[in-house]
Amino acid sequence: MALLLAGLSSLIYGVCDFSGALATRRAHVLGVTLWANVVGLAIAILVAVIGHQVTAASVTMADLAWGVGSGVAGVTGLAIYFQGMARGQMAVVAPVSAVTLALVPFLFGVAMGERYPLVAWLGVLVAMPALWLSVHKGSSQNRPGKALYGVAAGVTFSVVLVAIAQTSPESGLWPLVAMRIGGLTLLTVLVFSRTLFTRRASPRLPRGARLPTVIAGGDILANVTYLMAVRIGPFGLVTVVSTFYPVVIALLARMVEKERLSSHRLLGLALTVLSLVLISR
Repeated sequence: MALLLAGLSSLIYGVCDFSGALATRRAHVLGVTLWANVVGLAIAILVAVIGHQVTAASVTMADLAWGVGSGVAGVTGLAIYFQGMARGQMAVVAPVSAVTLALVPFLFGVAMGERYPLVAWLGVLVAMPALWLSVHKGSSQNRPGKALYGVAAGVTFSVVLVAIAQTSPESGLWPLVAMRIGGLTLLTVLVFSRTLFTRRASPRLPRGARLPTVIAGGDILANVTYLMAVRIGPFGLVTVVSTFYPVVIALLARMVEKERLSSHRLLGLALTVLSLVLISR
């Protein structure tokens, strides 16, 4: 059940990230991210209240602190990620961050004492090239030195998964509310900072960007399924399965925008299936 929930997290992350990418074609990325987080906060409050009625959750300050920390880490990771993209290093930053995000939390789980069967280790090893091939776009102008942006973004995103997993089961879904508040606070500072938000970049959303931005805000539901999964399953394997969302984005790009699936992406998709089969055995 835990791995199924983790797979659902990947699916939701992929759909929402793809929608957010569509929104950024019509509005500034920080504006889209800001309003997506506002939507996410509203959804987080709703699901937390419903969950509280069902489970009578008891949240502590430590739980809320982990939530705020994960939100701040998430926005910081986005800032690093977009900075790398702005420098024209998408072909390097995207795959490096994806692989780093899958690997670091898994190794954290191992360091914390989790032990997995050999077949699961094989699945994780297969996941690394699967993610790389699914995201990578070949370019003769790639500069491997800029992979540092991808590593930094991947490590920072990993903090999100690790931090939110430290919350107690008794806290229900309230840490996700704290997560959104922490992220939204930092985003607000970034959006209205004159040094980081120029006159040409407005937080206002044009009509064509509103619906995809609302859908992008639904990624909080992926946090919900991830949190449920990590509370009942092995942390390391749950995080690996939860990070397969780039594969979903690649498939959506093919279905919605008719992007051609190159041979290395097809290989990446095949390896993804193999990895999931091995991990779930």
